[in-house]
Amino acid sequence: MNSYSHHGQFMKFIVPEPDPKNVCSLCSREVGKENLIEGQKANICFDCSDLAKEIADERRKEIAEKEIQQMAKDLSLANVNTEKGSFDISDTGMATAYMYAERLYKAGYRKVE
Repeated sequence: MNSYSHHGQFMKFIVPEPDPKNVCSLCSREVGKENLIEGQKANICFDCSDLAKEIADERRKEIAEKEIQQMAKDLSLANVNTEKGSFDISDTGMATAYMYAERLYKAGYRKVE
């Protein structure tokens, strides 16, 4: 007879529930308070936070690439007006326009609609 049973009854082991303040709301791992970013309604562990940042950075990079491509297209077809007069930059080519668009984007230019 099993040492955990007695007269048809089985011994039950109870696993303690972790404190919700020590559990990540995204991955459900118990990591402890010192490894959590605590919010009003959620706790996020450092691993999930790092993963979220990587995803956000990748999406920002995709958005930036689309904006730079559009700026380069606009620049390669545009007339530029300056204090010295107006000149056509359509002969600069797409590669040069892309270079300028990338520099403008990195300098902080954003198209406002």
